[in-house]
Amino acid sequence: MPAFLIPDDFRALLRSVVDQLDAPGRGALVDAEDAFQDACGHGGRVDGAFRFHYLTRDGVHRWTLVLTEHEIRAIAEGLQIEADGECVEIARRHDREPVGEPLLIWGAYNDDALAVRSLDDLVAALDTLRLAAFDEPRVLRVWSPSDDQLVAVIWRDHCALYVLESADGYATSSGGVPRTDAFEVLDHDGNRLVVPWADCVAWPVACRALSRFAAHGELGPEIAIERRIPSHLLMHGELDRQTVLAMRAEPARDPRRSSLARIASPAAPIAVSDSVDTTLPVEMAIALAPRGAAECAAWARRLIQLLFARSLIELDHGAGIDELCYQLSGLLQAHADEAEHALDTADWLVNEIGALRGVRKVFATGGDLQVALRRSRDADRP
Repeated sequence: MPAFLIPDDFRALLRSVVDQLDAPGRGALVDAEDAFQDACGHGGRVDGAFRFHYLTRDGVHRWTLVLTEHEIRAIAEGLQIEADGECVEIARRHDREPVGEPLLIWGAYNDDALAVRSLDDLVAALDTLRLAAFDEPRVLRVWSPSDDQLVAVIWRDHCALYVLESADGYATSSGGVPRTDAFEVLDHDGNRLVVPWADCVAWPVACRALSRFAAHGELGPEIAIERRIPSHLLMHGELDRQTVLAMRAEPARDPRRSSLARIASPAAPIAVSDSVDTTLPVEMAIALAPRGAAECAAWARRLIQLLFARSLIELDHGAGIDELCYQLSGLLQAHADEAEHALDTADWLVNEIGALRGVRKVFATGGDLQVALRRSRDADRP
């Protein structure tokens, strides 16, 4: 077996293991494969031997080591500098044949899953789950057609993305947020996951990355990543799509036949078009029935006129208003409902409007845009 040179972070993990072994009453609590957890790896006593998994800092290799208690203590004290281990290269740079449709799972029950027929269905499902994550975080798992896999944690307007399997190996999203705090959530197996806020990105960016991952197995250029992953998520990566589906009923292929239809709390009845299933909660109905193109184009024209009248936007001389409204209508159709309620999304939408062809400058803040969206939404609104 190849020699594993003990790095400082793994030695620190084993020091904490020794502390727990020596603590009164801890003996029986070490008999689990994830009894000891750290950012660099995890392990525990299995069948009388201590087995540890260590993830290298570059996220490229994973070591598996079987150690005796004597070796653990010697490493912790700095008396042993290497150990026998098995090394596996994580990054698998080869083309894989598709094995099924993209798959989304958001809970432990059989109907907490969706075999994705179209990205429109996926975006609708993600938006519904995000609405349900305002009170408490939610954990999602996504597989691409080629069995790339990630775990996502949504809370309010932010989302952390953890790639467990892909052609490029492990990855964790980096939000660039200078925060050192974190929040906790239980995954589908009841295990505690600590999510640093620094791993979180704004929801609109995360939603696009999730859609791209479901289709192509990669997050895309909008997401900054680090080649690391929480160690206990490694166990999820051991389970491919076929293994997970073997433990569940066949996933729904229509969002209305999954638990998405009852996740959101029932709301007061509202008028909806005949094409919308009125048995769905209001939030789900909105997600599955976006405004039509003509309606959004008219809304875009009213919004431009309102921003212009308030000197919150400056247009290029000779800008074609019809083309500008056409460009803006697509943004409104996809993001306006969310922007009205989430300031991060409103700020993002301001930047997107400023980048449209025909727009010279936008002076509106995200808050200004939220007010303008509400006042211009309907033709008869003042």
